[in-house]
Amino acid sequence: MRKTPGLMIGRFAGAPIYLQRSWFPLMGLIIAGYGMRLASWQSLSTFQGYLAAAVVAITLALGVLLHELAHATVGRARKARVSSITLNMWGGQTLLHTMSASTALWVALAGPLMNFVVALACQIIWALTGTAEFYGFHLAVQVNLAIGLFNLLPTFPLDGGYAVEALIFLVVRSRSTAHALVTYTGFLLLALLIGFLLMTGFWQSPITLIVGALLIVYIGAGLLPAVQKLGMNSDTGHPLHVQQLIGPASCEFDSELIGLAAQGWDGRSDIVLISQGQGKPEFRAVVPASTLRASYQSLAYQPLAAIAQPLQRRHLTLSSGPTDIIDEYQGFASYTEPPAENALDRIWLVTGTAGPAGTVTAQDIAGALSSITPPSP
Repeated sequence: MRKTPGLMIGRFAGAPIYLQRSWFPLMGLIIAGYGMRLASWQSLSTFQGYLAAAVVAITLALGVLLHELAHATVGRARKARVSSITLNMWGGQTLLHTMSASTALWVALAGPLMNFVVALACQIIWALTGTAEFYGFHLAVQVNLAIGLFNLLPTFPLDGGYAVEALIFLVVRSRSTAHALVTYTGFLLLALLIGFLLMTGFWQSPITLIVGALLIVYIGAGLLPAVQKLGMNSDTGHPLHVQQLIGPASCEFDSELIGLAAQGWDGRSDIVLISQGQGKPEFRAVVPASTLRASYQSLAYQPLAAIAQPLQRRHLTLSSGPTDIIDEYQGFASYTEPPAENALDRIWLVTGTAGPAGTVTAQDIAGALSSITPPSP
């Protein structure tokens, strides 16, 4: 039986919004547990205590929903496709596709910024009322500020982690480097959080201990996939590692005649064309093996440049792993290239210490992706 993502409570731009069952016990726990604590205060009656807890629960739910809708709104405004929005006990998740690094940066920041807007709205309500019956809005300010600030921490799976990853990519132009730096930062923050709880004595408070433990578990669980991705990048046997995708290639000058080049050709290698620019050889185009095979007899006296197609401007290396391969194919890096008429016609040059080492085609990447991606149920 196919597992449902939750109760569908609406749609945004055609994308379903799901509410998972875990959300209901969380809201009940906040109202009952927090209400009991607030009701014990001398400044609040029992009714006022539970009312304040209910306001906190409702504004928390509203803040989470608006947080995710902010992600979706910014993504859609920047031409990203929104697939779904899911709310759960840990907050929520907005699934978007086809984003550039700059779009991912703004999408990630939009959620926490919305929490600050909700906090400001609650502060205005509290400032205009200021009675015990509205005390929950004062607490809601603190809750939404805390959620916004927590989400800005530069680690996975928080928005701050994805924002920093996109920002690092924009600087270094390497998705694997950006991913690794955010992952290592996450472990540093995790160690600092544990050290803070132990050294300050906050762990002696049951509530602080529970909240701290939940945060540690949440960040730790979010870092596990990131660590697995780091491991995959170093696995040369992975189907999406360049070592498994690379095809043979030889080099010829772009002015070489097709007929002459075919005479010494092995019949299976792509031919990377060498063009002389600024006194330094450049590799900008390639003649796929299939193209040369189909035209070497009829176009024997034409230069190789006449049947070549552009290489992707960014080159791969012999150490490129799945993170960078997928990124070149359909991630941040793919947005740095001009759009291709046929995305499967793209070819990347793989460079080694001695120059061109081979080529990787989009068709090879698509085939590897399909072999490791389970079919939809």
